[in-house]
Amino acid sequence: MTAVNQSNINTGPWYKHFWPWYIVFMLSAVIIACIVTVILIIRNPAPMVVDDYYNEGRAINLELNREARALELGITVAVTFNGDRVDIRFASGDLTDRSALRLHFYHPTLDHRDFELMVPHVNDGLYRATLPEAITGNWRIDVEPFHREWRVSDTVRLPARTQIIIEPEDYGI
Repeated sequence: MTAVNQSNINTGPWYKHFWPWYIVFMLSAVIIACIVTVILIIRNPAPMVVDDYYNEGRAINLELNREARALELGITVAVTFNGDRVDIRFASGDLTDRSALRLHFYHPTLDHRDFELMVPHVNDGLYRATLPEAITGNWRIDVEPFHREWRVSDTVRLPARTQIIIEPEDYGI
C-alpha cells in the first residue's frame, strides 16, 4: 500500500507544472481577444446598421417611385468625364425647366467618400460641373433634378473613357 501512496506524492509546487500555465495562457488569450474586439467595434462602427427599419423601408419605396417616374418620363442621361470635369446631357426625355441637376457619387464600401454635386445648366441642354477631386474605382452615380421629382442611377467604373448612358430601371412599381 505504501507504493500506491508514493506514486501520488506531489512532485513540486504548482507553478512548476505545465498545465496550470497552459490554462492561464488560454484564458488570458481569450480575454485579450475580447478586449481587442470591443475596441475595434467601438472605434469602427458599422454604418450599414439601421436603427429604424420602418422609416428606412419607407424611404426605399420613395426612391423606387422616383425611378418609376423617370421611366414614365422616358429620361435617359449621358454622362461624360473629361479629367476633373463632368458633362451631362439628356439622351432622351429632356425637361423644359432647365433647373440644376443633383449628381450623387456613392462609394460601394467607404461612406465617408460619398459626395454630391450641383450641376448647373450651361447652354443648349448641357449641364457641367467640376469634380472636387479625381475619382477612380467603382461608384454608384445618381442623377436627379433639383426638385427631386425623378432619379436615374447606375454603377460605373471610373475613370471612364467613353460616354456613360444612365437609364432608369424598371422595378415593377
